[in-house]
Amino acid sequence: MTPRRLLLAVSILVGLAGGAGAQTYTPQSSSRLTVSFTTERVGSGRLLVYGEVRNGTNSACERVVVSVEGFDENGRPVSRGRAYVFGVIPSRGSSPFEVRLSSPGSERRYRVEIESFQFVTSGN
Repeated sequence: MTPRRLLLAVSILVGLAGGAGAQTYTPQSSSRLTVSFTTERVGSGRLLVYGEVRNGTNSACERVVVSVEGFDENGRPVSRGRAYVFGVIPSRGSSPFEVRLSSPGSERRYRVEIESFQFVTSGN
């Protein structure tokens, strides 16, 4: 086989092989996942933040991570923690969470937010 025919044969085979399937990534917004929480001091230097995550979407979600930050009177973060929300949160449902933190006791306000999550997809 001449080099020209070999090149033609390889070109045809590559063209027929088909490319790898492209994947599209669509960012997910947590704007329809809402958090309500309460804080409680537990002994010396410990803080318990507990509450629930409500899912306002039409899809169930899973692997939800809640992050908590405590800020002092100057707005500086003085404590941090995170935890997984147990199980799958159904569409229009809710699920509890609990985060335990080491705390210096100087927190004046808290920020609790959804750090990450994934919508449940059915099928492959």
